[in-house]
Amino acid sequence: MFFRDVIGQNELKKQLANSVDNGRIPHAQLFYGKQGVGQLALALAYARYLCCQNRIDGDSCGVCPSCVKLSKMAHPDLHFVFPIVKPDSKNYTSDDFLPEFREVVQENAYLTFDNWMNKISVGKQGFIYTSESENIVRKLNFKAYEAPYKVMIIWLPEKMQESCANKLLKILEEPYSGTVFLLASENSEQIITTIRSRTQQHYLSPIPQQEISNALQQKFQISMSDADFCARNAMGSFSLAQKMLNDTKRNEFFLEKFISLMRLAWTKDFLNLRMLTESIEKQGKIEVKEFLSYAQKMLRENFILNLNNQKLNYLTKEELNFSVKFSQFINERNILQLMEEFQNAEIEIDQNVNVKIVLFDLSLKICSLLKK
Repeated sequence: MFFRDVIGQNELKKQLANSVDNGRIPHAQLFYGKQGVGQLALALAYARYLCCQNRIDGDSCGVCPSCVKLSKMAHPDLHFVFPIVKPDSKNYTSDDFLPEFREVVQENAYLTFDNWMNKISVGKQGFIYTSESENIVRKLNFKAYEAPYKVMIIWLPEKMQESCANKLLKILEEPYSGTVFLLASENSEQIITTIRSRTQQHYLSPIPQQEISNALQQKFQISMSDADFCARNAMGSFSLAQKMLNDTKRNEFFLEKFISLMRLAWTKDFLNLRMLTESIEKQGKIEVKEFLSYAQKMLRENFILNLNNQKLNYLTKEELNFSVKFSQFINERNILQLMEEFQNAEIEIDQNVNVKIVLFDLSLKICSLLKK
C-alpha cells in the first residue's frame, strides 16, 4: 500500500510524509474516522513510508528491500494486532490469524470488521484479548532488524478488552525506543480516554464522491454511471460503496418483493399478500430484516422524490421507474406511520415474534396507510 493508493485524504498524506521527512515522528498515532475512509490503508502506507530506504516525491519507492517485504506485509519490523475469535480456551493472538489477515488486507485494505469476522468465524464476536498484550511486549523487546523503526499497527483498538487496553496504556506511557504505534479506529470514542490522550490524532474525513467513483471504476472495471451511483450513496465510505456493488443482485430481489407488496396492499389482495409474506419469511430472519430496512429506504426516497429535487434522489434506474408513479401515494399524511410500522416489525423480529405473523400483520397495516 502506497500513499497514492489511499483514496482521498490528500492533505493528511502530505502532512504525514513531511513529518517523516523532517524527522518528527510521534511514537503513537491514532487514525480515526467513520468506517470505510481508509484508516488501515493509510496506516499501512505510512508504515511503508517510514521503512522505505529510498523515498521519492512524498511516497515509497516500491523497489527497495523494505518495500518488497512490506508489499507482502511480511517485514520483520512490522507487527499487527487486530480482533480475533478464540475457537477454544487457548491463548490465541493475532499471530495465529496473520496469514488470513494478510490475505484479506492485500485483497482489500478497506475491509470492514464484518468482512473480517466472516473470514475467520461465523456468528461470533471478535476482540483483542488480554493475551495480546504479552505478545506486544515480547515483540517490542527486540531491536529493529532492518528498518529504522519497529512499527505496530493496531486495527480497531476499540475492540480491546479492558485489561489489554490498560497494559497497552503502560507501554504508551513508557514507550520502547524506536517504536511507532499506529492505531486505526472506526469508533475512537470507545477507546479509553487515557490511550487517546497519549496519541497524536489524525482525522480521516469522508471521501469525496468523485474520488470514490474513480476508484470504483479503476478497481472493478465498471461503468461511470454505476460507479457514480454507488459513490453518491456511499456517504464518503469506500467500504460502503464496495458493499453496494456486491449487493446489486440482492437489491433486485428486494425491489421485486417491495413492488409486489405495495401493489397487493393497494388492491387489498389478501390471499396473495399472505403468499408473498410467506415467501419473504422463507429467506431467513437476517434477509427479512434487511428487506425491511430496504423497504424503509424506498419509502423515504419516494417521499423525497415528491420534492422534485434531483440532487436529493438516490434511487437506481429500476427503482426510479417504479417510484415515478408510486411516489404520489407516499405523503406527509402516511410517511411517518409507514416508517414506524416497518421499524416496529424489525423490533418484533429481534424479539423472536413469529416472522410470518409480523410480516402479514405489517402488510395489512400498509393496506390502510397507502389510502391516506
